[in-house]
Amino acid sequence: MGFDVSFFQLLFKMLAGETGKLSKVDFFPQKPQFGGVPIEQPFERATPESQGVSSEYIGKFLKALADSPSANPHHVILLRRGKIIAECSYAPYVNGMWHITHSMCKSLTGMAVGLAVDDGKLSLDEKLVDIFPMPRNPLRKYQLKDVTVENLLNMTSGVEFSESGAISGNDWIDGFMGSHCKEEPGTAFNYNSMNSYMLSAIIQQRYGITMEELLKERIFEPLGIREVFWELSPEGITKGGWGLFIKPEDAVKLGYLYMQGGVWKGQRILSEEWVKTSTVSHVDNGQYGYGYQLWIDDRPGSFAFNGLFGQNVICMPDIDMILMINAGNRELFATGDLTNIRRRFWGGDYMPSDTPLPENEQAQQALAEEIKYYETVPVMMREPKKNEWGFSRIHYSPITPDEFFRVVGGSTFVMDKGYIGIFPLICQVMHNNFSDGIREISFSQIGSDRYLILTEGRQVMRLKLGFDHAEISDILLHGEPYTVGVTARITLDELGRITLLAEAAFLEEACSRQLYIFFDGDRIELKADETPGDDVIAAALQFTGDEPGIAKIPFIGSIVAGPGMDIMDSTLQARVHSVDYGHRKGTETGTAR
Repeated sequence: MGFDVSFFQLLFKMLAGETGKLSKVDFFPQKPQFGGVPIEQPFERATPESQGVSSEYIGKFLKALADSPSANPHHVILLRRGKIIAECSYAPYVNGMWHITHSMCKSLTGMAVGLAVDDGKLSLDEKLVDIFPMPRNPLRKYQLKDVTVENLLNMTSGVEFSESGAISGNDWIDGFMGSHCKEEPGTAFNYNSMNSYMLSAIIQQRYGITMEELLKERIFEPLGIREVFWELSPEGITKGGWGLFIKPEDAVKLGYLYMQGGVWKGQRILSEEWVKTSTVSHVDNGQYGYGYQLWIDDRPGSFAFNGLFGQNVICMPDIDMILMINAGNRELFATGDLTNIRRRFWGGDYMPSDTPLPENEQAQQALAEEIKYYETVPVMMREPKKNEWGFSRIHYSPITPDEFFRVVGGSTFVMDKGYIGIFPLICQVMHNNFSDGIREISFSQIGSDRYLILTEGRQVMRLKLGFDHAEISDILLHGEPYTVGVTARITLDELGRITLLAEAAFLEEACSRQLYIFFDGDRIELKADETPGDDVIAAALQFTGDEPGIAKIPFIGSIVAGPGMDIMDSTLQARVHSVDYGHRKGTETGTAR
């Protein structure tokens, strides 16, 4: 296929430790700084008992998520009968900040198509070849001749140009239209984010504005959703299948709009017919079925907006409840520990009371204290965890942070290779924003504030370190601002070396970066992990070519798909779990290890 060469070029550049612009897709900074605009039209808050739900039961659910070694929750909101009965952010993630949705945003693309159908601008049986110009190759036109808008909606187009094509160049529409169908359209479920992208392109063609602009006018503004960002492709088209940042409570509004049959506070936003059609299964996906850009869930009548790494808006009409979860785990297509936990608590066997329960002030106070604990104490401070290198994140601290910075404060270390970036590898690929590599590491203390200073290319990033809580810093990555919450520990490794562990959680993303800096005289050793990308990539190595599984999820395939990956396993893992060495500035470099 046409993008195979591009994939292998990107892969080998990564394996070789190259930095800077790696893909053939033009990069231009888009992402704005999160402004923190207050939520407009917020949901009313109520006690769980007033809405027929036990505070104690909610507390057990939140604890199950917190105790899971793999769920890694970021935000949780529970809505019952239009009222928020519980909300919790797990430190360092904070309430009210927008979060990447990954494929969860496909359900918004489905809403935009619904608007176009309701407006008479689009029909589901329209052929793709009648909407976009076809390539000169007549064979391609013949192969795509039966692909309809509905095939794009329910992931049955069969078109082979998938997420991997997003690294092949700037012309994504031409790439899709110039591809071929590996299966007859309408016959089989093949999850493909480029189907969603083509729907966005259709919306833009029919309305003359981007899909995000249409949604802002027709859905976001009526629902009071004021702070949202959706990435554009190099063609200037809303990506449709990924790239959306939205606040958790605003994401709940979108689920509630569907729960109310397309009506928001008495105003008709979407037709009832479109909502009903979208939220029933149109194709067998090996689970509970797939509707129009959303997943059918386990409870009768339930459906879900679902995205990579555990982004979910679970709508349960039979009990008038919505569960919203943002997370940073290895969840793929609602399969994993997080999904198992939430189905155990809120699956078909769970039934809230139809009438209010007696108010339980003791249980409500216990729930409030539990939520405050999760919102205050980061996971790194709560429990020991073994990392890729085999030692716990929490060890005996040989010296205090003040003592540590009296020794290293003002020191700068020059890295030997300089190919490890602060941005997790998965994020680099998904946002086409590749790292220039950490070239220098410095340490500084100003009063009681302690900083880890990283120089990537020409960009200097000052990360404030929190030793008993997370400290928040804003950094720029090639002109795109990101907010990072950093927790740190000073430990001893198994060799007795003083070690600084710094975990940088990208608060708007599903991923985080862990840096381990080992001190040995005038030299340091730097090791890097990322969550959840390391686990995902490791699992993905077993899949190649057209085999089903993890390699078919958005963008993971662009990193690991293709033949011969078995012989690259150890090399790729070394790239994910990178190691670099450095020397104190002004000393001899010695031999790179």
